[in-house]
Amino acid sequence: MSHLVRSSSRARRRSLALGAVVAVGLVVTGCTGGEPEPSPSVEESGGSTPTETPEPTPTETGPAKPERPAAMDRTDGEGAAAAAEYFLSLYGHVLATGDTAEWDAMSWADTCEFCTNVRADAMEIAAAGDTYDGADITISAVSPGELDTFANAYPVVADFQQAALLRTSPNGEVLEEEAGSSGRLQIDMMHDGSGWRVLALTVGE
Repeated sequence: MSHLVRSSSRARRRSLALGAVVAVGLVVTGCTGGEPEPSPSVEESGGSTPTETPEPTPTETGPAKPERPAAMDRTDGEGAAAAAEYFLSLYGHVLATGDTAEWDAMSWADTCEFCTNVRADAMEIAAAGDTYDGADITISAVSPGELDTFANAYPVVADFQQAALLRTSPNGEVLEEEAGSSGRLQIDMMHDGSGWRVLALTVGE
């Protein structure tokens, strides 16, 4: 079964875990008042003066965030199709990095079970410190339907291809591994006046 299918259709089992973040800091002693004493020479100190090691520059980990297409600024069917493609392109990035800001901004959590399931998975993976590679989704043959005036949303139908995935624990244990998959999906996109939101995603058999 496709992991996209599982994310969109399963009833998620919730488990609560208490995580603690331990911060390790350096204790720096301050200088006392008064005039400083002359520094001892190398001969007097019996060794060289230790040098302070500069802190490493943080680097971004995981896949780069996909680029937002300009067509998303449209509020018609073409804009809905562009938004659907962008949202699904975030899937692998969200699970690999735990960065759900853009995902949350485009999710209509009240109706989109797929959206909330993926967010919960991303939080679980990040909390465990696991490494997640793959599962990127690309779509083709994208066809936006007519505006559904009842839901005020465009049904966007497309073929999808999903890459293989590998999830490993911090000690290198393989926790999940699946081959790539493909199929047909429908994603319902609504423009709320400020941006596109995902109402629901369903995957064909």
